[in-house]
Amino acid sequence: RKLKVLDKKRQAEEALRQWIQKTPAERENLLHLMSSLELNYKDRKEVNRAMSYFGESFINGPELVQFALTILNFDFEAEQKQVVAQLQKLLDKYANYDVSIDKEVFVAMLKEYRTKVDKAYLPDLYQTIDTLYGGNEQMYVDTLYAHSELTSPRGLKRFLERDTTFHMIDDPAVSLGIDLIVKLFDMRSQMAEASDNIEKDEREFNAAMRRMYADRNFYPDANSTMRLSFGTIGSYSPYDGADYGYYTTVKGIFEKVKEHSGDPDFAVQPEVLSLLSSGDFGRYADTKGDMNVCFISNNDITGGNSGSAMFNGKGELLGLAFDGNWEAMSSDIVFEPDVQRCIGVDVRYMLFIIEKFGKASHLIQELKIE
Repeated sequence: RKLKVLDKKRQAEEALRQWIQKTPAERENLLHLMSSLELNYKDRKEVNRAMSYFGESFINGPELVQFALTILNFDFEAEQKQVVAQLQKLLDKYANYDVSIDKEVFVAMLKEYRTKVDKAYLPDLYQTIDTLYGGNEQMYVDTLYAHSELTSPRGLKRFLERDTTFHMIDDPAVSLGIDLIVKLFDMRSQMAEASDNIEKDEREFNAAMRRMYADRNFYPDANSTMRLSFGTIGSYSPYDGADYGYYTTVKGIFEKVKEHSGDPDFAVQPEVLSLLSSGDFGRYADTKGDMNVCFISNNDITGGNSGSAMFNGKGELLGLAFDGNWEAMSSDIVFEPDVQRCIGVDVRYMLFIIEKFGKASHLIQELKIE
């Protein structure tokens, strides 16, 4: 919001829209472009929202549904030891299974899903609820659980001992699972269709932008290729009164451990804390006897960059990129070099951990360290 990303994108879109209207050759080919993008963005947003609720309400919701889906995906023709292992894993899920709680959850999820999504995304079970149970979810759930074999390990055993798997769908929970799978595939198909249309339209959009700004340089599409980015190590000030230096030291580790005591995200092994508290950093220490841990630069960073090597101008390894600062979360959309930073772990700290904590001095001996 601070970078006004949405406003900038809207301005660029409006500029392209006007250019298309003023350029006869473009108007003939691209008049449909904006409306097509808007329609498919809307369709994808709706189905994506429905799929999110679908997953929470059914796929990851009532355990009876999960039992049924497990049965439907069960590989009965696998090797015997694999079948036994899968069966045991399924049986283990019954250890803490409470039918009454599961029924209560199912009723709540059925009601919630109906109120949150368009009726086009309702699976056929809702038609069953409306026509056979007068729209009463509780009556439907009570009947379902009363007639399914999958509500207990004993029932599951009876279910699996039948002559063939042909009669699997006779169980109402398994039949329900099939209904849900059909609806899920239907929504995924809608999502794929909208995404394909968007991809096609965005190619036309970007091509039109390049024609409109023919004298401007554009970044190439470097997806699925090796690429390098360059930047400068430096501090930054995200807002008035805040100034973050360009590196952190061991002292910061102890401060974080103390400040966030009990938080597993900030837990450090006692052995590491003991090594760091000794202050014996050897050749990895700076001129003041301290040791750097992390540093920041204005390199661009994106998902999948974690572990990327960071070199100086001489080709010497400085560290590994592993994160971006909070202000850099929008960098995939717009990059602001004044506040967006790439966070790297200092190679000296890495070597210290390898040598002292990992006790892998033989690896250190293979390296050229300056």
